[in-house]
Amino acid sequence: MQFTKNKWMTLAVIFIVLAVYNVLVFVIPFNRGGGFWIGYSFSMVALLLTAVVGFYAFGRKGLRSKIYGLPLMYVVWYYLVIQLVIGLLEMFLYFIPFQYWVAVNIVLLGACLIGLIVIDVGKEEIERIDEKIKEKIFYIKSLQVDVAGLVDKASDESVKKVLKELAETIRYSDSMSSPQLAAIENRIEAKIAALAEIVAKADVYAVKASCSELQQLFAERNRKCKVFK
Repeated sequence: MQFTKNKWMTLAVIFIVLAVYNVLVFVIPFNRGGGFWIGYSFSMVALLLTAVVGFYAFGRKGLRSKIYGLPLMYVVWYYLVIQLVIGLLEMFLYFIPFQYWVAVNIVLLGACLIGLIVIDVGKEEIERIDEKIKEKIFYIKSLQVDVAGLVDKASDESVKKVLKELAETIRYSDSMSSPQLAAIENRIEAKIAALAEIVAKADVYAVKASCSELQQLFAERNRKCKVFK
Protein backbone atom coordinates (compact mmCIF):
# COMPACT_ATOMS: atom_id res chain seq x y z
CA MET A 1 0.00 0.00 0.00
CA GLN A 2 1.41 3.36 -1.05
CA PHE A 3 1.27 6.13 1.55
CA THR A 4 0.66 9.46 -0.15
CA LYS A 5 0.96 12.86 1.48
CA ASN A 6 -2.82 13.11 1.93
CA LYS A 7 -2.91 9.69 3.57
CA TRP A 8 -0.13 10.63 5.99
CA MET A 9 -1.88 13.88 6.86
CA THR A 10 -5.20 12.11 7.46
CA LEU A 11 -3.50 9.49 9.61
CA ALA A 12 -1.59 12.12 11.60
CA VAL A 13 -4.71 14.22 12.32
CA ILE A 14 -6.65 11.14 13.40
CA PHE A 15 -3.88 10.04 15.76
CA ILE A 16 -3.73 13.53 17.29
CA VAL A 17 -7.51 13.63 17.77
CA LEU A 18 -7.41 10.10 19.19
CA ALA A 19 -4.69 10.99 21.68
CA VAL A 20 -6.30 14.27 22.80
CA TYR A 21 -9.75 12.69 23.11
CA ASN A 22 -8.50 9.76 25.17
CA VAL A 23 -6.56 12.04 27.51
CA LEU A 24 -9.64 14.20 28.05
CA VAL A 25 -12.11 11.40 28.68
CA PHE A 26 -9.86 9.46 31.05
CA VAL A 27 -8.38 12.43 32.93
CA ILE A 28 -11.71 14.12 33.57
CA PRO A 29 -13.49 12.21 36.35
CA PHE A 30 -16.59 11.16 34.40
CA ASN A 31 -19.12 8.76 35.80
CA ARG A 32 -18.11 5.67 33.84
CA GLY A 33 -21.51 4.13 33.43
CA GLY A 34 -23.37 2.99 30.33
CA GLY A 35 -23.51 6.48 28.79
CA PHE A 36 -19.74 6.89 29.09
CA TRP A 37 -18.89 3.65 27.31
CA ILE A 38 -21.52 4.19 24.64
CA GLY A 39 -20.13 7.65 23.88
CA TYR A 40 -16.55 6.42 23.96
CA SER A 41 -17.21 3.38 21.76
CA PHE A 42 -19.04 5.30 19.04
CA SER A 43 -16.37 8.01 19.10
CA MET A 44 -13.71 5.36 18.43
CA VAL A 45 -15.86 3.96 15.62
CA ALA A 46 -16.07 7.46 14.13
CA LEU A 47 -12.28 7.83 14.26
CA LEU A 48 -11.76 4.43 12.63
CA LEU A 49 -14.32 5.20 9.92
CA THR A 50 -12.61 8.53 9.21
CA ALA A 51 -9.28 6.75 8.75
CA VAL A 52 -10.78 4.13 6.43
CA VAL A 53 -12.62 6.71 4.30
CA GLY A 54 -9.49 8.87 4.14
CA PHE A 55 -7.44 5.97 2.79
CA TYR A 56 -10.18 5.10 0.30
CA ALA A 57 -10.81 8.66 -0.88
CA PHE A 58 -7.12 9.44 -1.48
CA GLY A 59 -6.07 5.95 -2.53
CA ARG A 60 -7.30 6.05 -6.12
CA LYS A 61 -5.04 7.10 -8.98
CA GLY A 62 -5.48 10.36 -10.84
CA LEU A 63 -6.03 13.92 -9.68
CA ARG A 64 -9.67 13.90 -10.78
CA SER A 65 -10.44 10.80 -8.68
CA LYS A 66 -8.85 12.43 -5.63
CA ILE A 67 -10.90 15.61 -6.15
CA TYR A 68 -14.06 13.54 -6.43
CA GLY A 69 -13.08 11.91 -3.12
CA LEU A 70 -13.14 15.22 -1.22
CA PRO A 71 -16.95 15.18 -0.59
CA LEU A 72 -16.48 11.81 1.14
CA MET A 73 -13.97 13.43 3.48
CA TYR A 74 -16.28 16.36 4.19
CA VAL A 75 -19.07 14.01 5.24
CA VAL A 76 -16.90 11.79 7.42
CA TRP A 77 -15.15 14.74 9.11
CA TYR A 78 -18.49 16.39 9.91
CA TYR A 79 -19.67 13.08 11.33
CA LEU A 80 -16.50 12.73 13.40
CA VAL A 81 -16.82 16.21 14.94
CA ILE A 82 -20.51 15.75 15.73
CA GLN A 83 -19.91 12.27 17.16
CA LEU A 84 -17.06 13.45 19.40
CA VAL A 85 -19.24 16.25 20.76
CA ILE A 86 -22.17 13.91 21.34
CA GLY A 87 -19.81 11.40 22.94
CA LEU A 88 -18.68 14.02 25.47
CA LEU A 89 -22.31 15.00 26.15
CA GLU A 90 -23.14 11.36 26.86
CA MET A 91 -20.34 11.26 29.41
CA PHE A 92 -21.54 14.45 31.11
CA LEU A 93 -25.23 13.55 31.04
CA TYR A 94 -24.70 10.10 32.54
CA PHE A 95 -28.11 10.18 34.26
CA ILE A 96 -29.93 9.81 30.91
CA PRO A 97 -30.64 6.10 30.16
CA PHE A 98 -27.95 4.81 27.82
CA GLN A 99 -30.57 3.26 25.49
CA TYR A 100 -31.45 6.76 24.27
CA TRP A 101 -27.81 7.49 23.53
CA VAL A 102 -27.47 4.21 21.60
CA ALA A 103 -30.40 5.26 19.40
CA VAL A 104 -28.89 8.72 18.77
CA ASN A 105 -25.50 7.27 17.88
CA ILE A 106 -26.96 4.61 15.59
CA VAL A 107 -29.04 7.19 13.71
CA LEU A 108 -26.01 9.47 13.32
CA LEU A 109 -23.78 6.62 12.10
CA GLY A 110 -26.47 5.42 9.71
CA ALA A 111 -26.92 8.91 8.24
CA CYS A 112 -23.16 9.16 7.72
CA LEU A 113 -22.94 5.77 6.01
CA ILE A 114 -25.88 6.56 3.73
CA GLY A 115 -24.26 9.88 2.79
CA LEU A 116 -20.96 8.15 2.01
CA ILE A 117 -22.65 5.51 -0.14
CA VAL A 118 -24.68 8.06 -2.10
CA ILE A 119 -21.63 10.27 -2.71
CA ASP A 120 -19.43 7.34 -3.72
CA VAL A 121 -22.01 6.01 -6.18
CA GLY A 122 -22.32 9.50 -7.66
CA LYS A 123 -18.53 9.83 -7.85
CA GLU A 124 -18.16 6.54 -9.71
CA GLU A 125 -20.90 7.54 -12.13
CA ILE A 126 -19.17 10.87 -12.84
CA GLU A 127 -15.87 9.07 -13.42
CA ARG A 128 -17.61 6.62 -15.78
CA ILE A 129 -19.16 9.48 -17.76
CA ASP A 130 -15.78 11.26 -17.93
CA GLU A 131 -14.17 8.16 -19.40
CA LYS A 132 -17.02 7.79 -21.88
CA ILE A 133 -16.65 11.42 -22.96
CA LYS A 134 -12.89 10.95 -23.43
CA GLU A 135 -13.55 7.99 -25.70
CA LYS A 136 -16.06 9.97 -27.75
CA ILE A 137 -13.80 13.01 -28.10
CA PHE A 138 -10.83 10.85 -29.12
CA TYR A 139 -12.38 10.17 -32.54
CA ILE A 140 -12.21 13.80 -33.68
CA LYS A 141 -8.85 14.48 -32.03
CA SER A 142 -7.35 11.46 -33.79
CA LEU A 143 -8.64 12.57 -37.20
CA GLN A 144 -7.37 16.10 -36.64
CA VAL A 145 -3.87 14.80 -35.86
CA ASP A 146 -3.91 12.56 -38.95
CA VAL A 147 -4.87 15.38 -41.33
CA ALA A 148 -2.43 17.81 -39.70
CA GLY A 149 0.30 15.26 -40.38
CA LEU A 150 -0.67 15.15 -44.05
CA VAL A 151 -0.16 18.93 -44.32
CA ASP A 152 3.52 18.46 -43.50
CA LYS A 153 3.87 15.68 -46.09
CA ALA A 154 2.30 17.68 -48.94
CA SER A 155 4.67 19.56 -51.25
CA ASP A 156 2.16 21.51 -53.36
CA GLU A 157 0.95 24.75 -51.74
CA SER A 158 -2.59 24.39 -53.07
CA VAL A 159 -2.74 20.90 -51.55
CA LYS A 160 -1.45 22.24 -48.24
CA LYS A 161 -4.19 24.86 -48.32
CA VAL A 162 -7.08 22.41 -48.78
CA LEU A 163 -5.61 20.07 -46.16
CA LYS A 164 -5.35 22.94 -43.68
CA GLU A 165 -8.95 23.89 -44.41
CA LEU A 166 -9.98 20.27 -43.80
CA ALA A 167 -8.00 20.21 -40.53
CA GLU A 168 -9.82 23.38 -39.43
CA THR A 169 -13.17 21.82 -40.31
CA ILE A 170 -12.32 18.78 -38.19
CA ARG A 171 -11.11 21.00 -35.38
CA TYR A 172 -14.41 22.86 -35.16
CA SER A 173 -16.60 19.82 -35.79
CA ASP A 174 -18.78 18.49 -33.01
CA SER A 175 -16.35 16.58 -30.78
CA MET A 176 -18.93 14.13 -29.43
CA SER A 177 -19.53 10.79 -31.09
CA SER A 178 -22.36 8.29 -30.69
CA PRO A 179 -23.35 4.81 -31.97
CA GLN A 180 -25.86 6.43 -34.38
CA LEU A 181 -22.96 8.11 -36.18
CA ALA A 182 -20.98 4.90 -36.71
CA ALA A 183 -21.82 4.57 -40.40
CA ILE A 184 -20.77 8.06 -41.45
CA GLU A 185 -17.75 8.05 -39.13
CA ASN A 186 -16.54 4.80 -40.69
CA ARG A 187 -16.86 6.42 -44.13
CA ILE A 188 -14.87 9.43 -42.92
CA GLU A 189 -12.11 7.23 -41.49
CA ALA A 190 -11.90 5.26 -44.73
CA LYS A 191 -11.74 8.47 -46.78
CA ILE A 192 -8.96 9.94 -44.62
CA ALA A 193 -6.99 6.68 -44.89
CA ALA A 194 -7.39 6.88 -48.68
CA LEU A 195 -6.45 10.58 -48.59
CA ALA A 196 -3.13 9.70 -46.98
CA GLU A 197 -2.32 7.44 -49.93
CA ILE A 198 -3.36 10.11 -52.44
CA VAL A 199 -1.16 12.75 -50.73
CA ALA A 200 1.76 10.32 -50.87
CA LYS A 201 1.22 10.03 -54.65
CA ALA A 202 1.13 13.86 -54.97
CA ASP A 203 -2.08 13.69 -57.03
CA VAL A 204 -3.25 17.31 -56.64
CA TYR A 205 -6.63 16.90 -58.34
CA ALA A 206 -7.49 13.73 -56.38
CA VAL A 207 -6.47 15.35 -53.08
CA LYS A 208 -8.71 18.35 -53.69
CA ALA A 209 -11.62 16.12 -54.73
CA SER A 210 -11.16 13.92 -51.67
CA CYS A 211 -10.96 16.93 -49.33
CA SER A 212 -14.14 18.36 -50.87
CA GLU A 213 -15.95 15.08 -50.27
CA LEU A 214 -14.68 14.96 -46.68
CA GLN A 215 -15.88 18.52 -46.10
CA GLN A 216 -19.37 17.39 -47.16
CA LEU A 217 -19.19 14.31 -44.94
CA PHE A 218 -18.23 16.40 -41.92
CA ALA A 219 -21.05 18.83 -42.65
CA GLU A 220 -23.46 15.89 -42.77
CA ARG A 221 -22.01 14.47 -39.54
CA ASN A 222 -22.41 17.80 -37.74
CA ARG A 223 -26.05 17.99 -38.81
CA LYS A 224 -26.68 14.50 -37.50
CA CYS A 225 -24.90 15.34 -34.23
CA LYS A 226 -27.42 18.12 -33.63
CA VAL A 227 -30.31 15.71 -34.29
CA PHE A 228 -29.02 13.07 -31.86
CA LYS A 229 -28.38 15.50 -28.99
